[in-house]
Amino acid sequence: MNYFLTADIGGTKLSTALFDETSALIGNHEIRSEKEDGEKLFYSLLESFEKICSDNKISFKEIKAIAVGLPGIVEEDSGIAIYQNNLPWRNFPVKEKLIEEFPDTTVLIDNDVYMATWGEYVGHGSATGTFVYLTLSTGISCCTINEGQFIRGNGMAGEIGFALTDSDGQTLEKYVSGSGTEQKGVVTFNDPNITFKEIMNLYYEGDERAISIVSEVISALAKEIHHILLFADPTTLVLGGGIFNKHPLLVTAVRKEVASHFTHPLFKGKEKCIKESIFKDEAGLRGALARCMQ
Repeated sequence: MNYFLTADIGGTKLSTALFDETSALIGNHEIRSEKEDGEKLFYSLLESFEKICSDNKISFKEIKAIAVGLPGIVEEDSGIAIYQNNLPWRNFPVKEKLIEEFPDTTVLIDNDVYMATWGEYVGHGSATGTFVYLTLSTGISCCTINEGQFIRGNGMAGEIGFALTDSDGQTLEKYVSGSGTEQKGVVTFNDPNITFKEIMNLYYEGDERAISIVSEVISALAKEIHHILLFADPTTLVLGGGIFNKHPLLVTAVRKEVASHFTHPLFKGKEKCIKESIFKDEAGLRGALARCMQ
């Protein structure tokens, strides 16, 4: 039987998984991401692969393909991690170093959002038309697939976190991300330690201050998604990432807000294409698997 190793490397955690050729999950492993030393980060990835293989009595020679998703700018063909804002890799040859350890294995490297997008694309059965995946957590980004092909542009397509909001030229990422929302909470509640989770708990309890903060986030997201729907007219637009996955009520609220912007009869019901993530936090690992099995 053939086996596949996948990894989803973020600024906070490094997740790995082992699958068989039927797409069944055999084992997984999760550790905190190394933030200071690029070589240590690579070897922690390798050690995580070794652990799940060893735990399940699978040798490296039985691994048919490996796919790794990581944040930031990635050169897909060469597998070089060009720049990762929250990781210590700068022009780091991830693919080359993995091939040294797995010489008979196909190795794929790509941006983590692209990996997650492919997972959701396959999961939603969107074989035709245009598909958009928008992820919201520490940051915000999106990726588009049209007729089975990624729209990459010149390498920066989907970086909507740099889009400007109506708030004094503030970027969307600073306005709606988890960290951006926490900064609003620090000011509003005069609490330097307040977390996004605490703000959302207060929101659910009906706290007017929390409602005001979250309403601003919903409004800004709805406007950006409204633009995306008008520009790309996707068959499906999935809202994923840690914030949407943990708070599906936000997906409903954003969908409702988007609907309020579509007043022209031509666009009636356009917001219905907005969906929740199928694979949630496993989207990156599942997408990496799907890429392995193409």
